[in-house]
Amino acid sequence: MVGLGVLMILLGLWSLLLRRGERMFQSRAFLRMAMWMGPTGLIAILAGWFTTEIGRQPWVVYGLQRTADAVTPHGVPELALTLGLFIVAYLFVFGVGIAYMLRLVRKGPVIDEGKHEPQGGPGREHTPARPFSAVEDDDVMAPNQPARSRS
Repeated sequence: MVGLGVLMILLGLWSLLLRRGERMFQSRAFLRMAMWMGPTGLIAILAGWFTTEIGRQPWVVYGLQRTADAVTPHGVPELALTLGLFIVAYLFVFGVGIAYMLRLVRKGPVIDEGKHEPQGGPGREHTPARPFSAVEDDDVMAPNQPARSRS
């Protein structure tokens, strides 16, 4: 967790150096590293959580608390129900998130036909980076837009 945190800080400092020289969007090495660093926040959170939870077991092992005192008083039916509900909830949330991301990827960036392709970068023309602007749907409305009728 700490190692990934240091890598994220180094990536941020690298981006500041590249941005100062206006090379951030042209540096292939930086962009590749930024892509690979995308999931590291989640990985760092999970690593910290695992460390915390696994670190609790030695208190039971070293005799400060008996194993029988550390075990939950719930039976198998309660445990199975709770586990099943967690699995269903996470599958639903994960499925909806993946479906939405795939929908955004399928749509792709919006580029005006009459203009050149946006290059991005500070002070330059670029495609807005708002996820909801990439999906045009009656169910997903941008803020400050009146509701459309479905006639």
